[in-house]
Amino acid sequence: MNKQINEHLKTGIFLSVVLAVVVALSGCANNSSVKSTSQPAVSKTAKTVSPPAGIDTDKDGIPDNAELVLGTDPANPDTDGDGINDKADNNPTLVDQPFEKSVGANDFSIQNVLVENNIDETTKQAAPDHLEIILKNNSARAINDFKVYYEFTDLKNNTVESYELLLSGFTLDANQTKSVHIDVSGQAGHFRANPNSSYYQNQDAKTVKVIVSAPGHEAQEMTVKKDEGGAETAD
Repeated sequence: MNKQINEHLKTGIFLSVVLAVVVALSGCANNSSVKSTSQPAVSKTAKTVSPPAGIDTDKDGIPDNAELVLGTDPANPDTDGDGINDKADNNPTLVDQPFEKSVGANDFSIQNVLVENNIDETTKQAAPDHLEIILKNNSARAINDFKVYYEFTDLKNNTVESYELLLSGFTLDANQTKSVHIDVSGQAGHFRANPNSSYYQNQDAKTVKVIVSAPGHEAQEMTVKKDEGGAETAD
């Protein structure tokens, strides 16, 4: 228990230091009398354009350029979905409490979890790599109010990220097979992923664990491996 507390304290201290540094740098940039015509810097490892200093898209108290450093989502004030604002969360990309698995009828299943080699369902052509959970309703009644827990474990440095996501508006009709898409496409019917997560920001091989729950139904679980390499634009 003491070890866990110490880890949370270290993470909180790191977050505070990063925020202080970024805010200080932002202030310097905003107060500068020299106008720059250069484009925003690009991180060599993340391959992501750094946002302008001082912008806080999700109003969580953390500037967007600090979110890039912290690995949090600049458009979501609670990146990991555990109910704690990122600025107040000692570990904003790790769900703090154990995920509560639903219990009940064993009437839906996870057919597959894809984290690479995705196929567009409409065109049947290669699609950008993303987290896709294929669910099947094995009953004669619709199921809704799904919640997903997913976890990335980096196989190179053994770090873990985890997220909870309520699938608002998603219904699995009787005997239907349907995909849940979690990505950064902004496409209608898809759910937002953290663009600064390790899935998008480093090339290491990973295991991806997924748990899907729905009230009154037995939770389902699957773990798959993602090979070394980044999230490709298309296979």
